[in-house]
Amino acid sequence: MKTRMVLMAAMMAGAAVTMDLCAQDKPAGGPEPAAAAVQAAEAPKEISGVDQWALYWKQGGKTMWFIALLSVLGIGCALERFWNMRRSRIVPDGFTAEVISAWKAGRFDDVEELCRANGSMLARVVETVLQHRDSKDYAEVKMFAEDKAGRELRLENRKAAMLSTAATLSPLLGLFGTVLGLLGAFGTVAAMGEMGDASVLADDIGKALVTTVAGLAVSMPCLFLFGVIKNRLNLYAVLLEEEIADLVNQLFVRK
Repeated sequence: MKTRMVLMAAMMAGAAVTMDLCAQDKPAGGPEPAAAAVQAAEAPKEISGVDQWALYWKQGGKTMWFIALLSVLGIGCALERFWNMRRSRIVPDGFTAEVISAWKAGRFDDVEELCRANGSMLARVVETVLQHRDSKDYAEVKMFAEDKAGRELRLENRKAAMLSTAATLSPLLGLFGTVLGLLGAFGTVAAMGEMGDASVLADDIGKALVTTVAGLAVSMPCLFLFGVIKNRLNLYAVLLEEEIADLVNQLFVRK
């Protein structure tokens, strides 16, 4: 009996030692290798900025192509307007003084050559005045000059119409994409019979939101640039009016 008890005690002591050794070999506080591999596989991967924008573009659908086209047209129109609406192309400094000096000296060929070489809006107005140089009616000459200037300004104003079009149409296209996305979401809900998993609606809701953001992102800069161009054109209109009044006054009143 005593022998059995001694053997059982020895076996229990050996088992305790074995468990203690196993506990020491196991890394403290860390997951098992298999569990760590599963967690690493399930961890979300980081998405680069380019991939994120590509995802937004894909979610937006075909509407994004039309919004992108409006943005390209708006940028092109803005660059063209800022390049061609410099003061040297509208009301160049010192041009009126050169014209008056040559006109009073009777060198009308030089005045015509100055206008062709300058090519500005004011030069085209001076060409109109030059055609009526034999007139004795100050009011008539001024009327012809102002009429020419008004036509030139209207033409310049029309060239900025694409910016206004882009600023108006882009949010409407964004709203159109929003409606399409919501229609798709409601269609998915109707097909499923219930809301179910919200991830099923993610694509349609993404289209609704992305197109709205894209439309506004194109509209706001275009509207701002259109306002800047309009203000600059109004300023040049005032300067042109002053130059015409001074030119006609110098050439036809003070003879």
